[in-house]
Amino acid sequence: MTCRGSVIGLGVAALQFLSCGGGPGQPKQLAEIPVPNNPSKFVFDIGYADQAGHYFIADRTNKSVDMFDSKTYGSIAVITGGFAGQDPGGNNDKSGPDGVVGIPGTSTLYVGDVSSVKIVDSSAKAVTKNIQITPPGSNTPSGFRADEGCYDPDDKLMMFAHPGDSPPFISWISTDTQAVVTQLALPGSSGLEQCAYDPGTKSFLINNDGTTANPDGELDVITASSVTAKAPAVKTAYGLPKCNPAGLVLGPGTDVLVGCAPASGNPLTSLILNRTNGASVATVNLAGADQVAYDSSSNRYFMALRFWVDTGTSIGGSAPATSYNPILGVVDAGSHTIVAKLPAGSNDHSVAVDASNHRVFVRLSQLRKLEIVGDPLPWGAPDGWSLLRRPGSDARLGRRLRSARGHRVGAIG
Repeated sequence: MTCRGSVIGLGVAALQFLSCGGGPGQPKQLAEIPVPNNPSKFVFDIGYADQAGHYFIADRTNKSVDMFDSKTYGSIAVITGGFAGQDPGGNNDKSGPDGVVGIPGTSTLYVGDVSSVKIVDSSAKAVTKNIQITPPGSNTPSGFRADEGCYDPDDKLMMFAHPGDSPPFISWISTDTQAVVTQLALPGSSGLEQCAYDPGTKSFLINNDGTTANPDGELDVITASSVTAKAPAVKTAYGLPKCNPAGLVLGPGTDVLVGCAPASGNPLTSLILNRTNGASVATVNLAGADQVAYDSSSNRYFMALRFWVDTGTSIGGSAPATSYNPILGVVDAGSHTIVAKLPAGSNDHSVAVDASNHRVFVRLSQLRKLEIVGDPLPWGAPDGWSLLRRPGSDARLGRRLRSARGHRVGAIG
């Protein structure tokens, strides 16, 4: 992900998004989750929730992947193993860990890091392998990160984007051999963002920040067959006017949500497209996104909107942090209408859905001086979430969280 100023005061909110009757309900916050070791600063990137009751977040401060129980919100492990941490100069493209992607039904995670992808076994709570990544045609690591990734279960391939290199490129790793099988350089690209594998078209989709043909960004389609033939190529590129794409997630049917972060002066809107032909399906009046997610059980999209402002007109992504009103946007994927705008913390660019437990995890801030790279926030910055308990939940959780100092992650359900 493109992470402007990711040194922040962090909490994660756990939210619930199903009603007691089993149908979609109004999202509400359930808990705030302290992050490990109570750091005075906390630098993070992507979050991921498996369907076995675990939430993971890429933690640059502790140079780790942090593992939580997504039902009790307790910390399970701080998994270290050679992660780069935050670059001292604040360059996110030289920092890690970054993207976190799991293989469903297993305890295996692939985690992007500087010049590498690391394999984590969440059962062993350890890094089990470091896969060195070098740019296409080079044997020398570039010192830039492997960022976001996505998994193709049909061909057992893990795809990772390398947006900081020149030119940006993509690597595919076989999850059978745990080795890089092929790569694709994208000359002329200004960066790469979130990706997804579409089993219907057997294609990889990835947001391209911009090209000469599509300076506001494009959605690139790469067939899996070209990857398995070790000759990957962009088959189709769908232009995304006034978008500056970041988040990407498959929705119901043939829909795909592109979470936009438009340039200053443009409307804060994101796009839902038909992923088979690029046709416009709907425009959603929410933007300023980085990571986005979809939950099939509630048929809703969840959008981490760090650059949201209430005017609905973008002020770009480089204004002082206090200029934004970051939110978690919730969208009905059937009607394409906005369900909720929930306040979140500064730079809330990470969101993850645990569908099995009906939880969404998003970062929030805390009442203390928060520091963002290049953009210090004042004392008294508002909490993103207050603690809400479900009937019958453990009152001790509330006491524990209220007494916990340091940065927090919040759970919404």
